[in-house]
Amino acid sequence: MLVIGHRGAPSLEHENTIPSFKAALAHNIDGLEFDIQHTKDHQLVIHHDFDIKHNNQKFNIADITLEKLRSLSLNYKIPTFEELIRICPEDKTINIEMKSKHIDNAELITQALELLNKHQLQNNIIISSFNPFLLLELKRQTNQFKIGLLWSKDKSEKWYVTHYSYKLLTPYSFHADIKYITPEISVWVHSQGMKLFLYTVNNQNQLKIAKEVRADAIFSNYPNILEQ
Repeated sequence: MLVIGHRGAPSLEHENTIPSFKAALAHNIDGLEFDIQHTKDHQLVIHHDFDIKHNNQKFNIADITLEKLRSLSLNYKIPTFEELIRICPEDKTINIEMKSKHIDNAELITQALELLNKHQLQNNIIISSFNPFLLLELKRQTNQFKIGLLWSKDKSEKWYVTHYSYKLLTPYSFHADIKYITPEISVWVHSQGMKLFLYTVNNQNQLKIAKEVRADAIFSNYPNILEQ
């Protein structure tokens, strides 16, 4: 079972930052997972939420420029996508979660693909999203990268989709919320030829469930979770 650093190693460093990813790699993690989205000036940055809070104000990342984002006096630095992929090893699984408020956002996909090709990262990349339309746009542009279909029963997710989206996407992997995984879903995932990835596995009870359902990989904030 692979262990993939969920936003790097948030148990050690601030999530989705270069120090967090370097900490995960230093613990010999099997892969990295992170989120990318657009700023107002169409720069790709690494950040999970669509907004950022600063001095009792909330800024939508899509509504401010990279320069403005970098001018905020945060206690961590939000990296660009290119800054991060420069340190991504070719022998590790790299899971990129695409985030966008637009349905298909072809520009987001195009920019990401250009940078991945520029840095010759193809074979170890999985591109995932809760938004099946983004993944369909990816599939329209290229079949060069593996697709990971994110799934949860939690309706608070921005894109709530059923697992039947796989019929259109033929994903490499199915990324399921550990809170909602069942043996039946695991059997179905593997029967369709998909890998089962589970998020977010952060304690021994969750790890036990992951093992019971034969997960192929887990996303965790703790790079050494298998050793605990």
